[in-house]
Amino acid sequence: MKQFTTILALVATMATAQQTAAPAVKVTLTQDQIKTATVDGKAVDTVIASPKTVLPGDVLREEVTVVNVSGKPVKSPIISVPVPKGTVYAGSATPGNDRWNTLYSIDGKAYSATPMKTVTVTENGKSVTKQVAAPASEYTNVRWLIGQLGADETLKLSFRVRVN
Repeated sequence: MKQFTTILALVATMATAQQTAAPAVKVTLTQDQIKTATVDGKAVDTVIASPKTVLPGDVLREEVTVVNVSGKPVKSPIISVPVPKGTVYAGSATPGNDRWNTLYSIDGKAYSATPMKTVTVTENGKSVTKQVAAPASEYTNVRWLIGQLGADETLKLSFRVRVN
């Protein structure tokens, strides 16, 4: 069995220049195991809360709970979560909508809806360098850009990873 320990560097960044003594947003991360089985031809997920031990190939859900504790709307919070070491991004990120954008990074610095990477390939006998979409398995971070978090509002955002 592989003991899996996650050291998380969960970052909640406020896009405003002002910082107050009391945080406006409380961010909590939970990690649950997801077991998928087929029942009557349909995939059914079972959630195992905060597993103590996981094995290679197991799927985990990284779930961020974002709570506005300021009592007033908070504009433009940014929630960034790294893919934990010893895992690979496995999809199912909370998708963007009219209230927030979901972005990904392959280096923890540049974020976009579809991260690009530079590759060198041979075309017609010549070496050619070009930009291609990075495979999701190379994502190192997930970020949500929230337009506004209402007073006392709570959001749950998540994505899945697979244990190496």
